Amino acid sequence: MSDHQSSSGAEERQPLLQGKQEESFKDLRPHIKPLLSAFFISIVAGLNDGSLGTIIPRMKVYYDISNETISTLFLCSAFGFFISAGLNGYIVHRIGQLKTLYLGSTLMLLAFVLIAIGMPFIVVAFTFPFVGAGMALLDAAMNVYVANLPLATLMLNILHALYGIGAFISPKVSAFLLDHNYSWMGMYVFLAGVSIINIISITIGFYPVDFEEIRHDDDDTSKPNHGELTKLAILNKVTLIGATYILIYVGVEVTLGGWGFTWLTEGRHGEASSMLQVMSGYWGGLAMGRILLGYLSGRFGEKLMITLFTMMIIGGLVIMMISTDIIIDSAVFITIGLLLGPMFPTTISLASKALPRSYHATSIGFMAALGAGGAALFPFITGQVAGKFGIIIMPAACIAMSAAMMLLWVFIPSDKPLFGACQ
Repeated sequence: MSDHQSSSGAEERQPLLQGKQEESFKDLRPHIKPLLSAFFISIVAGLNDGSLGTIIPRMKVYYDISNETISTLFLCSAFGFFISAGLNGYIVHRIGQLKTLYLGSTLMLLAFVLIAIGMPFIVVAFTFPFVGAGMALLDAAMNVYVANLPLATLMLNILHALYGIGAFISPKVSAFLLDHNYSWMGMYVFLAGVSIINIISITIGFYPVDFEEIRHDDDDTSKPNHGELTKLAILNKVTLIGATYILIYVGVEVTLGGWGFTWLTEGRHGEASSMLQVMSGYWGGLAMGRILLGYLSGRFGEKLMITLFTMMIIGGLVIMMISTDIIIDSAVFITIGLLLGPMFPTTISLASKALPRSYHATSIGFMAALGAGGAALFPFITGQVAGKFGIIIMPAACIAMSAAMMLLWVFIPSDKPLFGACQ
């Protein structure tokens, strides 16, 4: 018995980059309902991240505030994300994954209802940490679950493509509100309704799931206890590099998505309704990139292709800085969304292969939750810089972040070397 436990524990700590046996869609059949629920959570995440940027101009008028002031909403959301990043493993350990899903979805629903009422700005600012905390709990859970399914790489790309679909829908909702002269608060009425559907989806999809089945008996003395395992997982080099990369990557993605509309309308003087369609194109490009370019990355080597995509993104941002033609800038903006697409799911997939399976819940949860904080932290920083130098500075801020991503990407482990596709 002890020999079996010892071998089982060793297997749990074995990194997975060596590969696994062939998997097929048949292996996914027992997981369809929770997988669909995870997919819907990803759509909710996209709706949330794609919403604020499209209503910033009208919120500024409603509250009579500047770019610097409204950017504090991103910071408040980041605070919630980072708190969840630190507590995610503890919360899951204490109340279980299912209750954590309910906690996250309920926090978001309550926050959206409060924001939709149109409370004073200070109250809205204090509400945004609950949006961030709730989304981080859901984000970590969906990534951990999907990363441990059969065909994980493909499923992760679909999962995050659906995030792009959610973010694609948000500007459409904002355009509808604008065209019909509805308040920006209508966006949060819409998000509150979606949050109710999300709670129902979690109940249908995850309630029958036994999250304990992926765990092993606590009296297996060959494994570290929960506290030690959490420390080992978070301090693992792959976890730290992956989390930092995703933190900056999501910062670029949501800085462009959050401030892009303001940049296009105030910095390049585009017409509001048309620029909302460009924003939808950006997020739609992100969704397409996670499928099409995700496939190319797997085919020709993740290290090489992501490096090329990052170089092309930097080139596009330089064009946005130089060009004052709204058509060129809009086309480049949408193309950058396409190129950004495969980066998040590819990183999660490579990390899940490089890390021991026993680290997955903590490491991937930490990467997803901390990385999602980039969706709030870097747009806040960009807003502060834009307050001093103007929104026109946004592409330069994204160039600096993209250069940091390229440097970190060198250290992400892969079973295909950088030039492996050329050999």
